[in-house]
Amino acid sequence: MAHSADTCIEVCAAIAFFGHKLLLATRRPGGSLAGKWEFPGGKCAPGETLQACIARELREELAATVTAAVELASLVHVYPDKTVRLHFMLCRLAAVTSMTPQEGQTFAWFEANDIPDLDLAPADRDFIATVAERGVAAQPPAPTDHDAIRAVATPQPLVPVSRQLLDELGAWFRGERQTGLQPSSHKPDWLRVPYVGAAERLEMRRMLAKACLHTVCESAQCPNRSDCWKRRTATFMALGDTCTRNCRFCAVAHGRPLPPDQDEPAHIAASVQTLQLRHVVVTMVTRDDLPDGGADHLAAIVRAIRQTCPDTSVELLVSDFHGRLASVDTILETGLRVFGHNVETVRRLTPQLRSVASFDTSLAVLRHAAAHRRPGTLVKSGLMLGVGETEDEIRQTLRDLRDAGVDIVTLGQYLQPTLEHWPVARMVTPEEFDAWRRFAEDELHFRRAVSGPLVRSSYLAEEALHP
Repeated sequence: MAHSADTCIEVCAAIAFFGHKLLLATRRPGGSLAGKWEFPGGKCAPGETLQACIARELREELAATVTAAVELASLVHVYPDKTVRLHFMLCRLAAVTSMTPQEGQTFAWFEANDIPDLDLAPADRDFIATVAERGVAAQPPAPTDHDAIRAVATPQPLVPVSRQLLDELGAWFRGERQTGLQPSSHKPDWLRVPYVGAAERLEMRRMLAKACLHTVCESAQCPNRSDCWKRRTATFMALGDTCTRNCRFCAVAHGRPLPPDQDEPAHIAASVQTLQLRHVVVTMVTRDDLPDGGADHLAAIVRAIRQTCPDTSVELLVSDFHGRLASVDTILETGLRVFGHNVETVRRLTPQLRSVASFDTSLAVLRHAAAHRRPGTLVKSGLMLGVGETEDEIRQTLRDLRDAGVDIVTLGQYLQPTLEHWPVARMVTPEEFDAWRRFAEDELHFRRAVSGPLVRSSYLAEEALHP
């Protein structure tokens, strides 16, 4: 592929440790550098963040899961026809014992004293030499076509991003540090939630346990549950606590669920009455094992709540019912206040994050709900930010939702539930969330956009009803 002289190719390389050993992989077969050891990684796709790039590359190359990544430094080589900027990313990996080469190369874990004897790729050799303060790289191997091209390139100095981490890495290469490095798991201050309402939490747990009910607050590890339970509100999760799908972002257990509890509608209605809720949210685990996806059971819950608490408005957050629009009609016929279904992420990332579901199916469900709802019913959807999406993709997703007839949209920060789940690509600032709120309300004319780092579909759901 030809490149123009002003082409800049962004490449990510992973620096990852398992205990005190460093991960290196051989270059893929087929090129002039095949078999040489290097930091695993590859080229960034257009619009892809560095964190998303290195997570994707290691997943494709070694079936590895990156749970955190920070940039240490970059190294630029200017060629006659292009510029290559190599970003060295310090990564934390999950389940390293299950890593498997996917593209014909090998990988291994090395101690610091193993490194000088390895046949390293030139850029990786230069980086190690610079960080280790050896002054110059080791004598290069016999010239190859790649080296001949490289000889006419203009190398630039290493650009540090985190000097402290680079110093620690250099100490490891020199044998002065015995343990490997890991990126910090520090969360920004705006994601720190105070622990409040201890007494209310205990009381809520007792009440839910007595009624054999589940909440998404607990099952999905919602960061707002302390605040919600202090205010004596909760989002009930219907149809059990086991989902038939296994989305890579979700903390809800997956597997083979039990048959629906026929007493659940009455139990939820009684709990709503006990809590004296003005607005109640009921979500669900996806039930692909049921012919209607659980729609009749959800409708029974709405009817039970309306019969027991006629002044309480009801919001349902439902699955895509595998695209069964008859199930959507079953829900709409109850006359609920809010019909909710989340697209969760942008179109490009949907196949990677959502199990079974498709972006177009979700849009079809929302479009059908908006077209066939009863008077007074609002349609709501939401998506997570920080999973690797671009700004253009966020804009397009919001436009798609508005065109489908969605009235209320929520945007919140994705937080990785466990090390086995999809890694966080970046932390979105409160200022950016506010900018997305303005875009959705002022330019796209959503009735309401609830946007913030800790926003979840059901958090402060009653307030979202009021423009």
